Amino acid sequence: MKGPCIPWEEDMQSDSMAFEIAGKNATGIHTVYRPIDALTHPKSAEVQAFWDARPVDGIVIGRDVPSRIIASLLSHIIVHEPINGGGNLKVRIAGTAMRRRFGDDITRKTLSDLFPGPDFQDRLKSVLTAIETGTPQFADCLLSKGPYETLHTELAILPVLAPDRVSKWGLTFALFFN
Repeated sequence: MKGPCIPWEEDMQSDSMAFEIAGKNATGIHTVYRPIDALTHPKSAEVQAFWDARPVDGIVIGRDVPSRIIASLLSHIIVHEPINGGGNLKVRIAGTAMRRRFGDDITRKTLSDLFPGPDFQDRLKSVLTAIETGTPQFADCLLSKGPYETLHTELAILPVLAPDRVSKWGLTFALFFN
């Protein structure tokens, strides 16, 4: 584990959100979710290549995902379907690496179930912005327990089409640093 590197709320920029995750199993866990302009993770080139090679009609779940170009990243994906008029997101597909972050299979769970605290709105906004604008969104996520970083992740959120090729969904790549 790395040493102290998580900024506390008073040290963060205004576009960041920090809070203590509620729940008996998460006591002492501190999270920071921050939108960023570009990815820095070593595997981000694979995500960019996938995005750049997308078909003219867009990325379609079931046709373009799964794909050989992102084979090494399939365990790191989350496919989100907007529900309740965009007031929440349902996880349609979750790669096995998401168990590292959540401790369980998150398929069929909602974003509000996964993030019951204040950063739910920031995460929802990132996915909906990607879906509505048709442009990728990026975020940096840090989890810490006390002064120690426990998980550092970059998120690449891409707009995609559902298998019906009409409904708009979000495809998130969670790229772990540690």
